[in-house]
Amino acid sequence: MGIDLVHDEVEKELLTEVDTILCCQERMKLHLDKAIAQLAANRAAQHELEKDLHDKQAAYQIDDKCHHLRNTSDGISYFRGVERVDATVSVPESWAKFTDDNILRSQSERTASAKLRDDIQNLLVVTANEMWNQFNKVNLAFTNRIAETADAKNKIQVHLAKTLQEIFQTEMTIESIKKAIRDKCAFLKVAQTRLDERTRRPNIELCRDMAQLRLVNEVYEVDDTIQTLQRRLREAEDTLQALVHTKATLEHDLAVKANSLYIDQEKCMGMRKSFPNTLRLVGFC
Repeated sequence: MGIDLVHDEVEKELLTEVDTILCCQERMKLHLDKAIAQLAANRAAQHELEKDLHDKQAAYQIDDKCHHLRNTSDGISYFRGVERVDATVSVPESWAKFTDDNILRSQSERTASAKLRDDIQNLLVVTANEMWNQFNKVNLAFTNRIAETADAKNKIQVHLAKTLQEIFQTEMTIESIKKAIRDKCAFLKVAQTRLDERTRRPNIELCRDMAQLRLVNEVYEVDDTIQTLQRRLREAEDTLQALVHTKATLEHDLAVKANSLYIDQEKCMGMRKSFPNTLRLVGFC
């Protein structure tokens, strides 16, 4: 949040990781479609072989039965005109070619299937390495970012401690100045009261003597001192206000860094601990 919501190296590597995973998934889906199509082709070739085998077994049984027929065999009979009916649909050449084609087709599909399995296995290894390498890059970026954030947090804590100490000292200074002003005000009251009392001296006794001059000087000096103290008080209060503002800023920054550390170190890295190992990525687990 706040100033820490930046497009940093971690985010760049995470975006790259997302692209890497999506790319790997796309290639896997493509090979999955090929595998499904190849499986269908394998089953079709298997079906043709099984059908051809079934037909040949049936033909073998018929020919074997015919081979064993004798004049004395049961079930022999006249079938008028059967010799004129050609029920065959193939010749020896086409009969042999049909079986050869089925065998060649099955061999071709098995070869294609073996190649596809090798391609898929290689793809699993390559994609696992790509994802694993990017995973490590993201972790390294997280580690560096966490170290930077922790260092910044420590520096903020140091500055905050110094600011709190300065606030304490400034508050003590303000109290000291206020006490000095109160003390000087008391002195001023005494001096002005003395002057006021002396204005009541009768007749010729109302003299601007040395005591009168010293009292007047004392009033001016104390008043100047009070003015100086009040100016210093205003400056100290302004300083205190600035320090309090700095304290609030540092506390906010500290909260931001603490939140960033929690997100990166606890939540994100905590989730990334469950990333599957290479064996699982290539399908061995």
